[in-house]
Amino acid sequence: MPTSDENDQARTRLAGERTQLSWVRTGLTAIAVGVGLARVVPLLDSGAVAWPYEGLGVAYCAFGVGLIYFGVQRGRLSADPDPDKAVVPASGVFLAAGGILLGLATIGVVAFAR
Repeated sequence: MPTSDENDQARTRLAGERTQLSWVRTGLTAIAVGVGLARVVPLLDSGAVAWPYEGLGVAYCAFGVGLIYFGVQRGRLSADPDPDKAVVPASGVFLAAGGILLGLATIGVVAFAR
């Protein structure tokens, strides 16, 4: 029968995997939003200028790749049995700033691109 410590380690490992998969899922969603902005939105309004949507779409795709990378790094961090050797990715601050900038850029494109 597994001990309480073994159960705690297994539970922690599974929680880390779920967290990593949620980062990957969020990154794939951002990539899908980017593809939709770059390819679908300009087709909906033929009179609209396409370049702001394409630029924003590329930015969302890059943001999604960054989210996936961050999630993989966090997953490796949680899987490392020696927390003293683990390197915490510092890109979380950059992802937060990138998300804020993307949100502001999206508001700007929606409000002013015509």
